[in-house]
Amino acid sequence: MSQGTSTLPPEAHRVDPRVTRTRAALIRALTTLVSESPKGEVISMSAVAQRARLSRQALHNHYSNVGDLATDVWISRLLEGWLPLDESAANLVEALTRAVQERGIEPLLAAGRADRDFFDKLRAIPRGERVAEVLAAAVTTWLTDADRDSDRPKIALTGDARTFTIGGMVALVSTWQMAENPPDITEQVATLRTFAAAAAAATVGGVRRTSASATALRGPSGA
Repeated sequence: MSQGTSTLPPEAHRVDPRVTRTRAALIRALTTLVSESPKGEVISMSAVAQRARLSRQALHNHYSNVGDLATDVWISRLLEGWLPLDESAANLVEALTRAVQERGIEPLLAAGRADRDFFDKLRAIPRGERVAEVLAAAVTTWLTDADRDSDRPKIALTGDARTFTIGGMVALVSTWQMAENPPDITEQVATLRTFAAAAAAATVGGVRRTSASATALRGPSGA
């Protein structure tokens, strides 16, 4: 993300500054290693700690594996130019959610293509479930609480519909990020909203049909 800067809410600054400094150092270390390494090359925890000039224990105190750290590297690149890493390193998920709330999802979609080579290498690092959870939070915020989209109808997804829809949206965005000629950002946003609205409508319709079927099975009152 670029153009302009922002700051985190006051409560976000209550984090121990040592946590922010350490995480920023680790994020910068892995960013450098990813940039320097061929796609698919295994990057060890020890290599990250050494590049950050920290102990391996310091790394383990903040991240259980390289994949979790890679998720924070990904977020930091999406926020680059919008929120300084030295302010946001300890609160990156919160920072991303706030960025989506204030600016919509368009900058996030555009940022992923700004440096395709780097993001392709970063995607090659297994990141587990955390990246999906982060994306789910960001997408949910965009659909239900984005200031930039205040003039558009909100789309609430719950339960299995939320899991199914967000999973599909993440897969679709990944496809666009890797495509040679993806749809433009406006079209991408419209497509994501259309899919989410359809899933929300189908969920409501499904609930109504299930309720109607249950009533029919029970029969008239007192039967």
